[in-house]
Amino acid sequence: MKKMIFLMLLASHFTFAQQNQIAKFFPAAAVPTGGAANIQSLVGGYIKPIGEDFGALASNGWYSTAENHKKWGFDLQVTMNTIFAKSDQKTFAPNSLTGVSYNGTTGGNNLAPTAYGAESDAPIFNFTAGGNAPLPFLGTGGGNISKDVPIGSLVVPTITGGIGLFANTDVRFRYTPAVTLSGTELKNWGVGIQHDIKQHIPGLKMAPFSLSLLVAYSQLTATTDLSGYYAAPVGLSATDQKGIGQTKAYTAQILVSKSVAIITFYGGLGYNSSTTGYDIKGSYLVNSAFTPVGSTPLLVPVTLKDPFHQDFTTSGFRATGGIRLKFGPIALNSDYTVVSSKALLTLGFGFTIR
Repeated sequence: MKKMIFLMLLASHFTFAQQNQIAKFFPAAAVPTGGAANIQSLVGGYIKPIGEDFGALASNGWYSTAENHKKWGFDLQVTMNTIFAKSDQKTFAPNSLTGVSYNGTTGGNNLAPTAYGAESDAPIFNFTAGGNAPLPFLGTGGGNISKDVPIGSLVVPTITGGIGLFANTDVRFRYTPAVTLSGTELKNWGVGIQHDIKQHIPGLKMAPFSLSLLVAYSQLTATTDLSGYYAAPVGLSATDQKGIGQTKAYTAQILVSKSVAIITFYGGLGYNSSTTGYDIKGSYLVNSAFTPVGSTPLLVPVTLKDPFHQDFTTSGFRATGGIRLKFGPIALNSDYTVVSSKALLTLGFGFTIR
């Protein structure tokens, strides 16, 4: 199972790989004043689309039917949740920098690439104040999200399942064992309750469809190794140099489904709310910068400790429509979701026993 999840994660290889290069923005802190704010602006703009999209992904792929299990019935499947990157998520404007000027990109563009942008395009900066002026330096290029997946999507696989308990109520769960890809460890878990509400509505008990309520909580964590670019100051360890993104997401949805032979049509309407906190931890001795001709020493180095934290909050209504094919205990499903103006696709494979 873990090997299958690892293979599915390969579709997001370059997006994850580029995250460990955000240290290239650190020289922007080597100015007389405003260095900390420069890091917040540049790193925040670069990772913002991932922070927002993880919030939507964490609440997707919870179900493939509104019908609840009989007591002790259960299902288990692997789902692949993908979110389609929008064109305006691939670039950002490096604004409000102090002691540093932004001068376009190596590809001749006005806007800098985010983690979803072009891998070969990197932002160009110059020091305009302090002892490092007028040295130029480069930030990191994009994660080239379309390189492996032409439609341009971020992929997060997970194991989902549920078990029937009492009163037409299922306890549902989701889990991804820790998998490391390109220096980023990804894992998630979640728990939810799915309850049949048709039984409580007079006149609907015998209706030929299923109607239920799902309430769920999810947590998605991505930890990136940031060592290898800047050594830790003397006496400190580089093993603490990490980027940690953690998403906490809630969803509440009304589900409906109708089965005809081996086909089940299902859908859901509801609401998502999530917060993704991203922290850069550790200590960094920033004594050089990446320039168009290679690494160049800084005349005035800077030491950074835990240099970045931002929260990315998303919320909004969601709508899902999908189809499931069931061959005995084996089930295949696919659905399409729109949430907070974002489009998501879920594919699932597993088995269910009533």
